[in-house]
Amino acid sequence: MATGSTLEMSPQPQDNLRTFLRHLYAECVYRYQNATKSKGQATDAEELLLEDYATRFLEQEQGSIDMQDVDEQAASDNELYATVLTATMPTNHNSIPYDGNNSNNSETERLYCPVNFDGYLCWPPTPAGTILSQYCPDFVEGFNAKFLAHKTCLENGSWYRHPESLQIWSNYTNCVDYEDLEFRHFVNELYVKGYALSLLALLISIIIFLGFKSLRCTRIRIHVHLFASLALTCIAWILWYRLVVEHYERIAESPPWCIALHLVVHYFMLVNYFWMFCEGLHLHLVLVVVFVKDTIVMRWFKIFSWLSPLLFVIPYGIARHFSANDNQHCWINDSFYLWIFSVPITLSLLASFIFLINVLRVIVRKLHPQSAQPAPLAIRKAVRATIILVPLFGLQHFLLPYRPDAGTQLDRFYQLLSVVLVSLQGFVVSFLFCFANHDVTFAIRTLLNKLMPRLVSPPPAGSNTGQMATTTPSRELGV
Repeated sequence: MATGSTLEMSPQPQDNLRTFLRHLYAECVYRYQNATKSKGQATDAEELLLEDYATRFLEQEQGSIDMQDVDEQAASDNELYATVLTATMPTNHNSIPYDGNNSNNSETERLYCPVNFDGYLCWPPTPAGTILSQYCPDFVEGFNAKFLAHKTCLENGSWYRHPESLQIWSNYTNCVDYEDLEFRHFVNELYVKGYALSLLALLISIIIFLGFKSLRCTRIRIHVHLFASLALTCIAWILWYRLVVEHYERIAESPPWCIALHLVVHYFMLVNYFWMFCEGLHLHLVLVVVFVKDTIVMRWFKIFSWLSPLLFVIPYGIARHFSANDNQHCWINDSFYLWIFSVPITLSLLASFIFLINVLRVIVRKLHPQSAQPAPLAIRKAVRATIILVPLFGLQHFLLPYRPDAGTQLDRFYQLLSVVLVSLQGFVVSFLFCFANHDVTFAIRTLLNKLMPRLVSPPPAGSNTGQMATTTPSRELGV
C-alpha cells in the first residue's frame, strides 16, 4: 500500500510517472535536436506536438498493450524478422546518387522520419523504409529489457500509424515477458484457490460455533464475527479476481460496479483488521482487567468493527472519485489515497503486537515460579501461544510491507509467501480456534456418540467440565 504524510508534500504515483516521462522527453529532444534541424523533418508544430506527448500518452493511454491479443509465437517470429530486416533493408529508396559534389544535398533531401517519443522510448530520426529496433524499457512492469521493440518508418518519411487508432504506433508486443506473465496468472489462481479453501473452512467453523449451545461465550462470539468478516473478504477477493483482474477490457472500461467492488473489498479488509484488534483487546482485558462486562464489550466491539470502517472507506471513495488520475481502470492501480487505509491498519497491527507481548509476559510470569523446570516450560508455552495468536491478530502481515524489485527471484518468493500468509489466514484460524479447539471436539464427539453410539465412543470422563461456555483464553492457548 502506498503511504504518505500530506497531500501537498507527497506527489501521487501518476504525477511521479508524468515527471519521469517528461525527463525522458527532454533527454530525447536534447539528444537529437541538432539532427532534427539538419534533416528538416520536424516543423514547429511537430515539436510542439512532441513536447506535449508525455501528457497525452498518460491521458489517452497511447502505447498500451492489449495482452489478450498478443500471440507469443507470432511475436517471436516478428522479432526475428524485424532484426534481420533492420540489417538488410535499404535505408533510403529516394536518395540522390552520390557524385562527389552533392553530398550535402543528398543528406538534406533524403527522407527521414522525425524524432518521436512515444511515452516509453525515444526514437531518433530514421531513414525512410527502415524498421528501427531498440531494447525494451526496463521501467515497465511485465517487460523484459533484453527483448526488442520495433518502430517502422514508411517510404514517405512518416512513422507507421495503427490502423484502428490512427496514432503513431510502436510495436512493444515483443517486450512482454511471457514467463513472468504466466507466473502472475499462476499466482492469481493460487490466491483464488487459497481464498476458496479459507472460505469453506470458515463457513464450517461458523456453523459449528452457532450450532452448539455449549460453545456460546463472549470469546466464541468474537470468533464468529471475525470468521464472518474473513469469509466475506474471501468472497469479495474471489469476485475481484474472477470478474475484474482476469478481464482487461473491463479494467479499461472501468464500469461503476467494479469500482463499488473495489470499495467493498477494502471495507471488509478494514473490518478484518478491526476484529483482529478486538480479539487482542479482549484477551488483554481478560488477562489484565479480569472483571469485564461482556455485554458492554460486545456492543462496542460490534459498533467499532462493523461501522467505523465506513469512516475511512467513504472519504477514500470521494477523494479518489474526484481525482482525475486515480478514477480509472477500476481503481486497480496504487493510489496516494491508500494512506487512508494504511494508517488505521498500521495502528491496529501495532496495538495487536503490544497485546501479544503482554500475553507472553503474563504466561511467563504465571508459569515460571510453579514449574520444576520453569524456564523451558514457560518458553514452550510462550512459543505455543505465539504460534496460535499471530494468525488470529494478523501479525503475519508484518512480513509483507517491503516488496523486492519486480522480476527477481526474491520477488517471486515474496509473491508465493504472500499467497500463503494472506489467502490462507482464514483456514489457519479455523483450524487453530475451531477444528483443534478442545471444547469444539468435545461437543462434536458428544453429538456423534448420541447419533452413532456404536461407531463413536463417548469423550473421556473429565475431558470437559460439563459447563456451558468453557472456552477460555487459557484453554485455547494451551496454558
